[in-house]
Amino acid sequence: MVKIPDQEKNGNGVSELTTGNMFGFLLTDTSRLFRQYFERVVTENGFGLTPGEIRALGFVMRFRGSRQALLAERMGVEPMTLSAYLDRLETRGFIRRMTDPSDRRAKLIEPTDAASVVMRELDPLFGRLYDDLTQGVTAEEMEALARGLERLRSNLTSDPQLSAPFNLLDPALATAGGPKG
Repeated sequence: MVKIPDQEKNGNGVSELTTGNMFGFLLTDTSRLFRQYFERVVTENGFGLTPGEIRALGFVMRFRGSRQALLAERMGVEPMTLSAYLDRLETRGFIRRMTDPSDRRAKLIEPTDAASVVMRELDPLFGRLYDDLTQGVTAEEMEALARGLERLRSNLTSDPQLSAPFNLLDPALATAGGPKG
């Protein structure tokens, strides 16, 4: 555990994010390790879907009806990378592309019922990933960590859709696409 001397704390009791602080490194390194673990487990058990396809499908389900370009931006991938994922997902019947009525050049992406089915089938795999990741961490610690990460994310974006609650397994609770941008 990283011990932070009292003199390095700001008024909130949280250490300043400085060059000598381990927080930024810990956050990015944990994210990297989680992504590697996720990719390994999904490759071994992912129902024939690649980690990128599962991630793309999750974004499509969360931001249903969004333009393809906006989904790529939110995922942090190049539009052509997302397009390749969507091509494969469309071939398998998990998504459909529709012409945006406000701009015929743009495509709106919607998940199909088959997408909901495959996400439910993947849910036990996601549960196993969560259980492995949170070994030795209490429910209270995870809740506090989740709240803290949500606050950090909201500090870094002005996109209200990224802060909206969502549930990929219950389409009624998923976020509508919002601005089609």
